[in-house]
Amino acid sequence: MNALECDDVAVHFGGVRAVDGVSLTVRPGSLCGLVGPNGSGKTTLLNAVSGLAPTTRGRITAGGEVVSGRGVPWIARSGIRRTFQAIRLVPELSVLHNVMLGADDGSRLLDGLLRPWRAARADRESRERAREALTRVGLAGVENLRPDELPYGHQRRAEIARALAARPRLLLLDEPVAGMSPAERAEIGELLTGLRDDGMTQLLVEHDLELVTRITDHLVVVDFGRVIADGDPATAVLDERVREAYLGRTTARRERPAAGHGPGGALRAGEGG
Repeated sequence: MNALECDDVAVHFGGVRAVDGVSLTVRPGSLCGLVGPNGSGKTTLLNAVSGLAPTTRGRITAGGEVVSGRGVPWIARSGIRRTFQAIRLVPELSVLHNVMLGADDGSRLLDGLLRPWRAARADRESRERAREALTRVGLAGVENLRPDELPYGHQRRAEIARALAARPRLLLLDEPVAGMSPAERAEIGELLTGLRDDGMTQLLVEHDLELVTRITDHLVVVDFGRVIADGDPATAVLDERVREAYLGRTTARRERPAAGHGPGGALRAGEGG
């Protein structure tokens, strides 16, 4: 049974076809990359999987369960968690309490009012999960700091920790290395491959093609809301349609990878385009 299946998924906003018939499969325990030029529909597809964007047509299933048409709380409780392009840490809360929010299944408020003993137990469990997640992303010892006291790269790690605190079965990552230095990007790459090695299924949206082709097991490339390549990362980035999407039709035909360049090397000039 696949961890995630999108079957002819479309998300239209009026006349804008942000996602227009995407089909893809993510295998359990794999790290799958989802790439494409700016505006190609990557984040919209993550929004559809996580319930933030209603699908116009098609079906999304996770672990055999249909999730398309379900609300955000239901999808989160089913074991699908995500990070966002923009950092969404709560500045008034400590790092620990920010990460604890990820372990909350939405029932703590009601328990606090009606079952205080259960709420106290849930709070202890959330703290344990949060500390475990912070340790996993390399942030042990910063629990009592505020998010704005952390370097930018560590704030990104805290966001990943918040998602991990839920112990998800599927983790959606939306540009987790955006704005990072090359060294920080490499560290996050090691973190994501480590999570994969621990059995964590991930769908990664990212513009850094060198990183994606190096760490992912499977790559899906989208353009104008449609899949244009799907398969082995090293092969997918060399597809003529992918080169045209990133570099433009004329440039893609003129340029070819130089001898000794890694997969996707000639495409890095088109990042963010």
